[in-house]
Parts: sequence; structure tokens; C-alpha cells
Amino acid sequence: MMNYRILCLLTLTALISACSTQPTGPITPPPTSVGAISKWETSGRVGIRTPKDAVSGNFNWQKDPTTFALNIVGPFGQGATKLDKSQDGVVTLAYDDTVITGNDPATLLQQELGWEFPVEQVSYWIRGLADPHSAARITHDTDSKLPRKIEQDGWLVTYNSFTTVNGLSLPQKMQVSNPPFKVNLIINQWTIQ
Repeated sequence: MMNYRILCLLTLTALISACSTQPTGPITPPPTSVGAISKWETSGRVGIRTPKDAVSGNFNWQKDPTTFALNIVGPFGQGATKLDKSQDGVVTLAYDDTVITGNDPATLLQQELGWEFPVEQVSYWIRGLADPHSAARITHDTDSKLPRKIEQDGWLVTYNSFTTVNGLSLPQKMQVSNPPFKVNLIINQWTIQ
């Protein structure tokens, strides 16, 4: 009798688990190439060096074809900086007790924080791609054929390591520099569609 109850309980638990894990909407097939990634989220550590400042902390960046949300939080939750772009193209920068809006994320960062950070280009570079809107020189690793360096628009992007996500090679450690500005990224997590 006891074994029968345990068996019934296990069967019921398995059925409930199976029902709760069924997809509720259309399944998006995974991208077949890095260039085919239409939506992504990444998080990790960031270090930003400017002529007057050095900032380090954690970042989370969500990007789809028309919007993005980039959050940088300093050690112990201090110094949060949020930069996002809405569906209608409005870019909002929020830091300390300040919130400003504009049309270009790089301009807002430069005017308000003194940071040179080409957000639109970095959205390509972070995936190991050159921005298709301007000329670039790409140096590939001879063995893996993955990019080691991208030189574009006065910036040097150096890739130190890659990770595999859904069968695709994506950067894990990289540096974006245009002296005296330098940004180091260590990416702990990728989610791609």
C-alpha cells in the first residue's frame, strides 16, 4: 500500500513537472550564425578608464533590433548608470539623481560623464563583428579563424577569449580602446536569439 502511494505521488509529480515545462508560445529557432543574432542579453564585469576617472563594476546589456538597455552598477551597488533606447528612438541616460534624454547614446555619455563609448559600434563588437556601416580592418586567429582584433572608426577592439553559446563562438574577454579611453569587458553570461 505504501509503495502504491509513493508510485502515485511520483507519477503525479512527473506529470505536473511535464506540464509546467511545455512552451506556451512559438519557439524561436536558435540563430545559425553570429550575424543572425537578432536579440541578446549579456552580463559580466566592466572596467572603464577615462582621462579623469576609472570606473569598475557589473554590467547587464539587453539588445534587440530597435531597443537596448545597458546597466552598469559599481561595487556594492554604488554608482548605478543606466542607458536605454526606447521603441521610438529616445535614448535615456540615468545616473545619480540625473535623468536626461537625447537621440545618440554615445553623445549623451560623452556630454554627461566624459566617457567615449561608441555604443552602436560596440553592439557589433561585443558579438565579434565589425560594424557594417564603416570600414574596418579585422585580424583573425590563424587556427580558430575567430577575430583577434578589429580596428574601426579610430578604435581598437582586442579579443582575449571566446566562449561557445548554442554552437556559436562569442567573446568572453575583450578590450575596446581609443587612448586615453579604454573599456575592458569580462562576459559571464550570454543569452541569444
